[in-house]
Amino acid sequence: MPELPEVETIRRQIAPSVAGQRILSAQVTHPRAVRGYGTPTSFVAAITGRRVLDVRRRGKVLLLPLDSGDSLLVRLGMSGRLQVVDPDALSAPHTHVILLLENGRELRFIDPRTFGGMTLATGHDPDRMVELGHYGPEPLDDAFTPETLMTILAAKRAGIQVVLMDQSQVAGIGKIYADEACFLAGIHPQRSADSLSPDDITRLHAAIRQVLSHSIQVRGTSSQDAAYRDAHGDTGGFQHFLHVYQRANQACRVCGASIEYRPIQGRRMHFCPRCQK
Repeated sequence: MPELPEVETIRRQIAPSVAGQRILSAQVTHPRAVRGYGTPTSFVAAITGRRVLDVRRRGKVLLLPLDSGDSLLVRLGMSGRLQVVDPDALSAPHTHVILLLENGRELRFIDPRTFGGMTLATGHDPDRMVELGHYGPEPLDDAFTPETLMTILAAKRAGIQVVLMDQSQVAGIGKIYADEACFLAGIHPQRSADSLSPDDITRLHAAIRQVLSHSIQVRGTSSQDAAYRDAHGDTGGFQHFLHVYQRANQACRVCGASIEYRPIQGRRMHFCPRCQK
């Protein structure tokens, strides 16, 4: 599933062509793509003629505030992506929504597995939206400090990796970057969150920001199924830098031990049994 770096990559790629543009027309070719709002007809009526004021991101969700006062929310799900193309460009398989912009280009939503979708939310402030108001802090914001992370983890007995993947605690982190951040910090994913020392938390905070920032620099992670592709249709590059994610039974790049992949508290996690304590 696309996580913070993948969604941020797509945001940066489409923003120059989409921000400030009016939606001249809309077409929905698969009703599941707008199931969170209602019928394709009502969705098209609500966004046609509206101007996109900006292209933002909150956690793993793209947020396009409209001049109507509502915001178009885009969840990429397992395999969704957006692309901006000329109207005469060949339509990719599983193109479910097409928005014609006043600059003559089209914003297309493509989603082979149909787990993602578009909907409209009231207002422009994600913290006031029913859909996003419960999200935790953005891990790359300046306000996300080691002290912030310490407060989040305090008194939580769940495994540290489970807490990191809880969007109500920290926004945007999923399995890929929870695996990688725990490895980089040298912390076993099964450890309870409240067992981390101040030094552990400082290392983990730095690791979270490092793996997310690095992944954004190389346009995200395309895992083994290559389901994620950016707005240009290209695979990401962070898969070439992974230490543990999807490397089960391979040698750890640091110590040579075999990477393990097993269920912990209901989730399957990758980790090095020697490097992570």
